[in-house]
Amino acid sequence: MICTCTMNPSLDYYMEFEDFENDQKLRRSILEYYEAGGKGINVSIVLSNLGIPSRAFGFIGGFTKDFYIKLLAKYEDIRPNFTYIDGATRINVKLRSDSVTVRDMHANGPTITHDAMENLMNKVSTLYEGDIFVLAGNIAEYLVEDTKKMIVNAIDNNIKVVLDTVPEVMKSMIAYKPFMYKTTPSELKAFTDLPCSTKEEVIVAAKSLHQQGVEHVIVLLDDGTAVLICKDGVYESGILRKGPAVNTVGTGDSMVAGFLMNYVRTTDPVDSFRFGASCGTATAYSRGLATREKIDHMYESTEIHQIG
Repeated sequence: MICTCTMNPSLDYYMEFEDFENDQKLRRSILEYYEAGGKGINVSIVLSNLGIPSRAFGFIGGFTKDFYIKLLAKYEDIRPNFTYIDGATRINVKLRSDSVTVRDMHANGPTITHDAMENLMNKVSTLYEGDIFVLAGNIAEYLVEDTKKMIVNAIDNNIKVVLDTVPEVMKSMIAYKPFMYKTTPSELKAFTDLPCSTKEEVIVAAKSLHQQGVEHVIVLLDDGTAVLICKDGVYESGILRKGPAVNTVGTGDSMVAGFLMNYVRTTDPVDSFRFGASCGTATAYSRGLATREKIDHMYESTEIHQIG
């Protein structure tokens, strides 16, 4: 079973406009809609679009809780297993014009109590050996130490842990040799203390993680390419194609979902990287997260190249 965890999910409120200029003119949207948001949730949604079930952990509550769960109900392969809190799940506002991001405004999110964190830790402790646990997204500073304990316990129980979260947690978990890190150059620099200004520097830093025991390292670069470092070597794939991307939100999460879906079936990291890259591309050129039809279309034209 694949399980995802989103510590600070969001109810994303999208508004689309015919045009949007940075002036004081009053504008009315031409379309509004809501989506269940959060990096771990994005992974679960793409997995569901691929027909792969997952359990979704995290904290939700308040007046937005029921609506959030209702939005997830359209994804038949997501099995919600949230910890309920008194505070309201945050609402993020996302402005779009011509399907391109104009501005994102993110709320800070509710306070998580010690009892709620204990509840989540108990849920994660029920995972079985060989399960995959994906922790993605921001973590409040006051939850970092408990989160570290939760991850270490999962790894000790032979759970395959995938991390895409705050640098403090990423840095401290290297020694425990997790299954996968997904990151970006700026984040990679923050938790390796190595320069990451060029692709060559990024590869050196990512290799250092692999040499210390992180089994798979995926870095989504600023130029729209991604690199994988694994036991078979270093590989590169283009995510962005010719023409402007429609949506880059969730691109990395889609890559993680695609990689895991393929790896569960094949245990081949290189082919899984190719499939993950096609999922990232499908999201980049879709209005929302990647669908199976779009992924299959992108997979045929997705190429990977070994570096060095």
